[in-house]
Amino acid sequence: MMSHPYQLRHDGKAEWLMWFAGLSLFTLGAAVLFAGGWQVLSGDLVVCLILALFLVTLWKSYHDIGLLDRETRLASEQVAQLKQINDVGRFLEAAQPSIFQSHIAALHTIFLSHSSISQETVLEIAHSRLRARNKTVDLLASILITLGLIGTILGLLIAVGGLSGVIGSGDGQMDQVMVAMRTTIEGLGTAFYTTLYGAAAGGIVLRILTSVVDSNILRYMAHIAELTEIYVLPALRRRAAQLEAEGYYRNLDR
Repeated sequence: MMSHPYQLRHDGKAEWLMWFAGLSLFTLGAAVLFAGGWQVLSGDLVVCLILALFLVTLWKSYHDIGLLDRETRLASEQVAQLKQINDVGRFLEAAQPSIFQSHIAALHTIFLSHSSISQETVLEIAHSRLRARNKTVDLLASILITLGLIGTILGLLIAVGGLSGVIGSGDGQMDQVMVAMRTTIEGLGTAFYTTLYGAAAGGIVLRILTSVVDSNILRYMAHIAELTEIYVLPALRRRAAQLEAEGYYRNLDR
């Protein structure tokens, strides 16, 4: 398929990967290094749960940015296809399903029922749908932070239990005191690790990547709005004016 001369010169996936690489090196890498290494991950259930959820959310965010890149390229290609076919109805039958194709279909439906054609409301609907997809990643990022806080509370409870053992040991065996102290230290370690990983994964990495996807959503919506306003709406409005003069729309109300 021939490409349209108007192309959005921006690679959202490359931007996402650049941010992810930098954040991974300076945030998660530092967290693992200063928190005691990868052995921490195998020794704490909450931290492992945070890591698993983080990887799933990361895949979802990457899938969303990939979708935006594909839709951006497809929009330019489909404008060229529409100009070549020079008929909106035939284009809608032949075009590959896409956000842009759905956008043109909605405008065509308006055209068939009213002479005044505006794309603002249709754009707002498409924008809301795309943002709803990204809200899932935002929600999961908040859950990661919450899991970190839950792990902190559990760790503190374990530490308090260990301290109670130390205090209650009295003149008991030194081995019992050492076991209680170890429980206390492990509990504090759990509290620190889960807070660190939850904040790093959910509060920093995923929040920034969500913002990257949001900015690409805005860029994509501006792209299809520009393509539609320049290459589609003028022809639809001219045809609507002809139909208005012929009385087509007045006949619909009878």
